[in-house]
Amino acid sequence: MGVKRKFGALILTSVIVMSVVFWYAQQKPYSTELVINSLWDKYEVQSTQIGDTDPVISIDVYDKNDIPEVEKYLKAKLSNDDLEHYEIEVFSGWS
Repeated sequence: MGVKRKFGALILTSVIVMSVVFWYAQQKPYSTELVINSLWDKYEVQSTQIGDTDPVISIDVYDKNDIPEVEKYLKAKLSNDDLEHYEIEVFSGWS
């Protein structure tokens, strides 16, 4: 009976490990560029820019009423490291 329990525990552990590995592999990769590019599908964005030498993310939206929503979206989607590194500027060049 002890051998059956050990074998069962080994099988259960293997299934759990494989499930975790599969779940981890299925997650979408994160990058600042992917988050910024996702704005184009979600909002009416005129332009986006991620500063190389100046740590600023600039987003130009058509409708100034979208500014708070875009800021909220970026704060939710960007990593804490990105939020600490970059200053976020969301503005409307049309108003």
